[in-house]
Amino acid sequence: MTTTEPIGAPRAPAETASQGGAAFDRVDPFSEAAVKGITARTVSGAAWLVAARLGTRAIDFVTLLLLANVLLPGDFGMVAVALTLVQIIEAILEIPVGQVLVRSHTITRDLLDAAFTIGLLRGIVLAVVIAICAEPFAILYHDVRLAPLICFLGVAPAARGLTSPAMTHFAKAIDFRRDLLIELSGKVATLGCSVSLAVATRSYWAIAFGTVAGPMAMLLLSYAFAPYRPRLSLAQWRAFAHFVGWSTAAQLVNALNWQIGRLLLGRFVSKADLGAYSLALDIAGLPEQSIVRPIGRPLLSAFAALQHDHQRLVAAYARTTNSILTIGLPVMLGLSLLAEPAVRLALGAKWQPSWPILQWLALAVIPPLLTAPLGSLAMVLGRTEIFLRRNLIELAVSAPLFLTGAYFYGTYGVVAAHLVIGTAMAFTSTMLVRRLTHIPVHRQVSGSWRTACAAGGLTLVLLALRPYLHGLTGFSLAVGLIACAVIAVASYAALLLLLWRLDGEPPGIEATLTRWVAASCPTITRRASGA
Repeated sequence: MTTTEPIGAPRAPAETASQGGAAFDRVDPFSEAAVKGITARTVSGAAWLVAARLGTRAIDFVTLLLLANVLLPGDFGMVAVALTLVQIIEAILEIPVGQVLVRSHTITRDLLDAAFTIGLLRGIVLAVVIAICAEPFAILYHDVRLAPLICFLGVAPAARGLTSPAMTHFAKAIDFRRDLLIELSGKVATLGCSVSLAVATRSYWAIAFGTVAGPMAMLLLSYAFAPYRPRLSLAQWRAFAHFVGWSTAAQLVNALNWQIGRLLLGRFVSKADLGAYSLALDIAGLPEQSIVRPIGRPLLSAFAALQHDHQRLVAAYARTTNSILTIGLPVMLGLSLLAEPAVRLALGAKWQPSWPILQWLALAVIPPLLTAPLGSLAMVLGRTEIFLRRNLIELAVSAPLFLTGAYFYGTYGVVAAHLVIGTAMAFTSTMLVRRLTHIPVHRQVSGSWRTACAAGGLTLVLLALRPYLHGLTGFSLAVGLIACAVIAVASYAALLLLLWRLDGEPPGIEATLTRWVAASCPTITRRASGA
């Protein structure tokens, strides 16, 4: 075997999927058949990843509920403070190894070795930096318990960086079924470890052990699904150099943007208040992490296949943005409008201060959905400097807003800052999209008018139904919440399809779902047509 033969690649019946898209080389890569093939594989890959993330976030949610009913808000606040430092350092030292491999024409043994070696060196540096920063950070926050907690939590990001690089063969083939099993297994490990320790010890260390158990389980499973014999080599390090330069600088700024609210709030409010804010922030982020983020990986592969055809690439970006908004907008509106009864049912009285926070944080997530695929688009076009530019603008906006909000108004000042920052950065991102794709800002916004109108209908339905939930508890409240959600979703879908038909049935997510329903339920479709 030569060093140029891919290692650990998935096998297709007629050829290996690791041949850098050789199947597409036999035909015109921009022909209608090729584009449809890419679209089908992207949809399938996205479906697997969304299924995986929905499953993992469902387990996360169960874990969160169980821990919230056993531990106190102060325990969540303690771990939130420690994780702030760990996640900032992890984000700063993050290297887009997987994206570089997927973007490569052929994944060779030398590339895999370089990816593993870079991941190992990053893990060592990360552990050392976290250990050095732990004690000063604990002194700054006046809590000696933070130092050992921070050092222990540093094991998790080191483990995430050492997963088998051969897993990228499946990503390049837009096959994410193994990711589903690995992520689910990791979350089950987190659930079992954290909940059992929480019941036994009633300590915040239960959250910490669960945080580490998941990545360790995923690390071991990645080598089971994508065997790779580690070998230290930096022969192909230059393939990662360009992305490391811009990405590292962008991630340094993005890390501060990501955690600055928690970082500042931890200095001005109690750990119980920080715990309520952190819980609400985590819940508000669950839909976005379950639906939007998983789509990024198949999008990167799909956009890469279209990167030499600008017109098709722009069209694919526009359709993807509309699809993400169509799915994400009703979810976030529903979470916001039903926050109070949902928290009352799931978390109990001790977490009631978190529902107004959740209500507004869920709305703050909506504006960024307008440009959710921007990261994949910029990566494929080799315009990674855009990340740094966007993150610098966000830091310039967020730092004074978060500082002022936290100092003068505490938790609700930070929540208000989230709303302003989300809106401002959505506008900034549309300007960057215009620079990359030449799509005017007004077209980016107006392209989703059907979704916006249908979401307005969903809002009116939930506002009309919500008073009926007052005074309900236990099982009756659970049934009421489910009924409200079902009625609202049905109203949203019906209005969306009506507007789509009135608009002439243009291409989009409505057309895709209609074809899928027709293919899945041919009998029902024929009867409806006959009627």
